[in-house]
Amino acid sequence: MKKTVLAILAAAALAAAPAFAQFEGELSMKMTMREGSGTGRAYVSAAGTRSELDIQTAQAPFKMTTIMKVSNPDVMYMINDEQKSYAEVDLKKIKEQAAKYRDKSKETWSVKKLGKETVNGYSCEHAIVTRAEDAKSEQELWTSKDVSGLSYESMRGLMRRGNESDDGMMKALRDAGVDGFVVKRIMREKGNPVPVATMELTKVEKKSLKAALFEIPAGYTKKEGMMGAASVMAPPGANDEMRKAMEGLSPEQRKQIEEMMKRQQPAK
Repeated sequence: MKKTVLAILAAAALAAAPAFAQFEGELSMKMTMREGSGTGRAYVSAAGTRSELDIQTAQAPFKMTTIMKVSNPDVMYMINDEQKSYAEVDLKKIKEQAAKYRDKSKETWSVKKLGKETVNGYSCEHAIVTRAEDAKSEQELWTSKDVSGLSYESMRGLMRRGNESDDGMMKALRDAGVDGFVVKRIMREKGNPVPVATMELTKVEKKSLKAALFEIPAGYTKKEGMMGAASVMAPPGANDEMRKAMEGLSPEQRKQIEEMMKRQQPAK
C-alpha cells in the first residue's frame, strides 16, 4: 500500500505553478486503489497549495495533509493532524538524487488518442500515455480545456512533483493535441485491466481562501529526518509499533535504516 499512497500523494500535492495565480479555490477528487478508496481536496491560491487525503483501507485509515508555499517552493510540508506533527521534504534534493538514476532528457513518450468523451460534465480528450523506458506501467488520461481555465501546465505539480515535472509527457500530450486539465487519471500495469489507482475530479469551486490554510498549525511538532517523515505518514497505531521496533535497534542499525530509506526515496 505504501507505494500506492506515495503515488497518490505525488499526484494530489499541487505545485505552486505560475498559472495557479490566476485561480483561487478548491478542487475535489475521488480516488480508488486496490487497497481501498477515498477522497482528496486541493486548495489553491497565490500563497501556495494544500492537499488533503482521506483514504479508507482494510488495514487502517490513512489521512495526510501536504502544503507547498510559493515563498518556499522546494519544500513540501507533510502534516499529521492526529499526531499534531509535521515533516519537511526537500524536493530539490530529491530531484538531484533522482537525476542520478533517471535521465529524463532521453525518455520517449507515446500517446494513443482514443477520441472525445464526457467525464463529470467536462468534454475531454481520452488517451493512453506510455513511456518506452517503462515496460511495466501505463496511464490512461481524460483531459479537458473547460475546467475553469486550468491547463495541464498549471497542473504539472500533480505529475510527480519532486521527481521533476514530466516535460516529456507534457510535450507529447500537446503534440498529440490532447493537452488540458487532467479530469481523470488511471494508473495501471500493462496487460492488467485492474487499475493500480484512479483519480477523478468531481468538483471545482472558485472562492477566496484563508491564509491559515497554507501555514503549519501552531503547536505542531516538527519530525526530523527520514524516520520522522515516515512516522508522520504512518497510519493510526503504527507509530507505537514503529517505536517499539526502533527501541530494540542499536544506533548503527538505526543509521543503516535511514540510509536505506534515503536510497529508496528517489525511485518513488
